[in-house]
Amino acid sequence: MTDRTILLARLTEAETALHKLIVGKTTVQLSYQGESLTFTTADEGRLRLYISELRNQLGLGGSSRTRSRRVVFL
Repeated sequence: MTDRTILLARLTEAETALHKLIVGKTTVQLSYQGESLTFTTADEGRLRLYISELRNQLGLGGSSRTRSRRVVFL
């Protein structure tokens, strides 16, 4: 497996875990390379940060949200 393939698999798993948290599952667990991460609903922000870091490593940007821009009238 290439590094990109591994990162994509991790991203998919993390996004699935976030979905499960959002729809009401109280605990989700991610595992890779012998390490295990457990997230609860209280850790949603931490999981979102992990997803953002994976997206950045893949060159996909940190968030799917667009940021609003300030409008200045002169």
